[in-house]
Amino acid sequence: MKSKPRPKRLVIGVMTGTSLDGIDVATAMIQGQGLEMRAKLLRHVTADLGPLRDELHRAAQQEPMTAGQFAGLALALGERYADAIGEAVGPTNRNDLIAVHGQTIVHRPPVSWQLINPAPIAARFGCPVVFDLRQADIAAGGQGAPITPIADWIMFRDAEHRRAIVNLGGFCNVTILPARRSGKPLEQIRGFDICACNLVLDAVARQTLGTPYDQGGGAAQCGAPHAEAVQDLSATFRRQRSEHRSLGTEDEASDWVAQHKIRIPPNDLAATAVEAVSECIGAAIAEHDVDQIIIAGGGAHNRALVAAIDRQCHTPARLSDALGVPIQAREALAIAVLGALCADGIPITLPQVTGCTDPAPVAGMWCLPKGPAWASR
Repeated sequence: MKSKPRPKRLVIGVMTGTSLDGIDVATAMIQGQGLEMRAKLLRHVTADLGPLRDELHRAAQQEPMTAGQFAGLALALGERYADAIGEAVGPTNRNDLIAVHGQTIVHRPPVSWQLINPAPIAARFGCPVVFDLRQADIAAGGQGAPITPIADWIMFRDAEHRRAIVNLGGFCNVTILPARRSGKPLEQIRGFDICACNLVLDAVARQTLGTPYDQGGGAAQCGAPHAEAVQDLSATFRRQRSEHRSLGTEDEASDWVAQHKIRIPPNDLAATAVEAVSECIGAAIAEHDVDQIIIAGGGAHNRALVAAIDRQCHTPARLSDALGVPIQAREALAIAVLGALCADGIPITLPQVTGCTDPAPVAGMWCLPKGPAWASR
């Protein structure tokens, strides 16, 4: 007797990270359901935030705004998301689901806000939109982060190898994946935030190089780490890790940049930040017995940082591109996977990762369109 073919869904994932370097949209073909699903990236697009970047940065810096300004910013971001999704899917694609993360403007659990108005997206594309993925976990006593480990399991699980998935975003976070053949693998998944990453590297670039970021890590490659400043930043990172919480607002290490930029040349300060970040990542990974390290996220464009991580870890690191997930697309593809899991009624967080109650709650808020475009599906 032939088994029924596994259902396929076209799911869009949209992500803007804390570094505010753009909007990433992943178009994914999801085959199967629940934890047995497979995700294939069909297309990835990065769109500019434009003038919204500065406004979102001010909001994330906790600058005062009126209720009207927050509402207008959420609406404008929803409209910009919709434009970016349109660039990714074109005029003829029919999407089954869109999952959006929104922009984190505060994360101090139990207070966390991923700003977005999803209505313009649902109205334009006529399919369900799932958003606000962290709140159910936070309400259940968790940190609401990291939320990608179970998506990393879907995307990067391997029968034989124990892997560390290292995301070099505004903050660096790591997922530890057991080999699939191990007993009860979901219970063995670990995930944790490590330290500020692109947030501190970009702050160095803005304040000393006059550029949004250190292109390719070129400045850091030309500089030399300042030992005392490395120790200072590493101490900040160790203190953050010792608190065993998710990182967010006020964890950017901006005071360190302000303190040291006066006496350390720009290239050396960039190299110093890279050294401290890579040391912290290497120390965190060393606590887990992994035989493969996979690097993703915008920080993977920084060749000085990738080389430093490779030097700090005993296990050679490689980019997620080698596994079919471009470094810039990993988070958006993860959001697509999380959206599909939400639709299947599967909890997207893990108690051993976020600290939520066991079993974890089913997450996600929904914006459901009405009318023939969706009802006829």
